[in-house]
Amino acid sequence: MKELFLTASVKDSDFAMACAVLQGLTWMTARHAVHRILFFHGQPQPKPLKVTRAFQQSRFLQLWKDLSSQLSRSSYVIQLAYEVGPDRDFGKETNMEFNALPGTLRWTDLPDPLRDTPVTQRKKIEIPEQSSLPTALTDNGFQYKNEMIQESYSFVRENVEFVFSRYYRLPPLDEQSGEQAEDRPRAALPPWADLRPVDPAQKWVLNVKLNVVDDSQPEKVKKANSELLAVKAELEKIFDFKAVDRRVFDTRIAPPPAIPVRG
Repeated sequence: MKELFLTASVKDSDFAMACAVLQGLTWMTARHAVHRILFFHGQPQPKPLKVTRAFQQSRFLQLWKDLSSQLSRSSYVIQLAYEVGPDRDFGKETNMEFNALPGTLRWTDLPDPLRDTPVTQRKKIEIPEQSSLPTALTDNGFQYKNEMIQESYSFVRENVEFVFSRYYRLPPLDEQSGEQAEDRPRAALPPWADLRPVDPAQKWVLNVKLNVVDDSQPEKVKKANSELLAVKAELEKIFDFKAVDRRVFDTRIAPPPAIPVRG
């Protein structure tokens, strides 16, 4: 699959108005979602995936095979996404058993070089509704690095998705807790109010997305690119979509910035 998207930033003070614009454009109320994102980085040397139970029993076997093919050529950072609820999962003593929970594995390639266009193009694999994902990765030499919370508001018009997203850091652990979180996700999440946006300016990122499932046909990718440019022209007086250096989206080997777990 190939993902194509436009990118713009929105100030927090303008966020409500931006949502109102897209609500009118799409004739729908935004879907609000919060995900706990675990980052695992691969081995220095690329290796295909070993067969695991998650691999064998998945109804998305072909996606696992495609991922293995990609990992045999280059090492990558993999995301595991688990949907959580601000009221249900934050500030509670209960632990999340990730291997028992359904999660989504996310892999993205380095985007294609830009050719005088604000549309970013990259290969993407998402494997949803999978249990035992952390075990599947650690069995294949991946190591847990850190985690973030992703909040998003999404709208859909026909096959175009409009997504506002913002990432949050978890606060440092209490020194008295005795918990060591450097090599594994922390046992429990702090209260929602204790999270802090990764961006000090608290901006939201707006991505306008299209997916091309059969990316072996260049005309389909070209058509999707034209559709996104039409959306850009439609909204250019409201959102400033800019070309983004593809290195910002590079997930090869190097993990995302470390999240401190001590003050």
